[in-house]
Amino acid sequence: MKKNKKMIIMAVVAVALVAVIVVYTMVDWESVFKTADTGDEQTVTESTDASGADDTASSSLVLNADTDTDTDTGTEFDSENPSASASIVITVTDGSYTSLADYPVEDYVTLGEYIGMELSVAAQEEVDEESVTALAESYFASLAADYAAELTVGQLVEEGDTANIDYTGYLNGEAFDGGSASGYDLVIGSGTFIDGFEDGLIGVAVGDTVDLELTFPSDYSANPSLAGQAVVFTVTVNYVTPQMTDENVAIVMEGYYSTVEELEDYCRYYLEYVAAYNYQSDLDSAVIEAVVPICSVTEVPDYLYNMLYENLVDSIETQAAQYGLDGDTYCSYFVGYSMEEYALLMADEYAPEVMIFQAIANAEELNPTEEELDEQAELYMTYYGYESLDDLYENYISRDNLELYLMQVNVADFLAENAVITNTDETE
Repeated sequence: MKKNKKMIIMAVVAVALVAVIVVYTMVDWESVFKTADTGDEQTVTESTDASGADDTASSSLVLNADTDTDTDTGTEFDSENPSASASIVITVTDGSYTSLADYPVEDYVTLGEYIGMELSVAAQEEVDEESVTALAESYFASLAADYAAELTVGQLVEEGDTANIDYTGYLNGEAFDGGSASGYDLVIGSGTFIDGFEDGLIGVAVGDTVDLELTFPSDYSANPSLAGQAVVFTVTVNYVTPQMTDENVAIVMEGYYSTVEELEDYCRYYLEYVAAYNYQSDLDSAVIEAVVPICSVTEVPDYLYNMLYENLVDSIETQAAQYGLDGDTYCSYFVGYSMEEYALLMADEYAPEVMIFQAIANAEELNPTEEELDEQAELYMTYYGYESLDDLYENYISRDNLELYLMQVNVADFLAENAVITNTDETE
């Protein structure tokens, strides 16, 4: 039965993936735990020199003096209220705030000069036609294997073809060890097999079986017992790798694309999309690296911290499930911490960033409107096949998280648009 491989193998995501929290697989743990004693409190110190030199940051986050973050002894966790285990100071709210946009972040955030920041980002990768062709051929080949026998039935094997074969070697009428294989891809003319084997398949039709009477070389060292022996190989040609023609593309792509040109146009679009996405990701990272050190945060509301923590846990568990693991095993394997420890550390790092972005959003009127939220939710609902917005908010992303995500996108775009950007060569 033909496998039903649809175009989702390389489907371009029509809307940005929700990236409210990025679960880092590489963390500079030294900087996470690097603290300077300041009496009853501790102050986080970071490298913030614009030139990349190590220096002490002007920004500071107040840490709880009695918080235990020693990696050897572990951390005490309050599963009911993760913010109770946070390193940063948490402001307990009375529940009257339903979103961060309504919270008085200005009371706890001091913004630096975020207009005109100097950013250095690798230039967006250019897409060349060689890459487009290579991707189209690879994409076609990945799908064509399921159709190969159908597309090449009766086709005669030629020099240079890749023939998929089953073969069994017989010595004195008995199959000998190491002389058999099924589904083997053999490039005709490559000289992979003994003399006469590949030449003997030229002109054989796909689906046919032939007997090749051959003799192993007298100096055959791979298996000396076969050296100089006359043998018979019974070979069945299952198919040859289909050529990327208009007709074959139309069949393999099941109507999505009808010609080689259409397939290459899609691959070109995909590569351009990836290049633009990667550039935007690098630019967003550069924005964060530049703006966080020039701002300071003294406190974070507990509901924000707990929301970030829960998002991180959900994200970790989702990623772990893809490997057939639970969250703790996954984190232990990749970062050497339990899931709770890792989520708390990342929430500690991420919460101040969100506060800074929210303060800028408030100052520059960049909070998403209800219309923007509805529009984005509709896109997600349609793309991912949810039947209603309630279904989307319950199973994919909450309204609060969507608002938080769009706010960050708006701020990152604003900061980039108002920055001095230098595009560097990736090799620099």
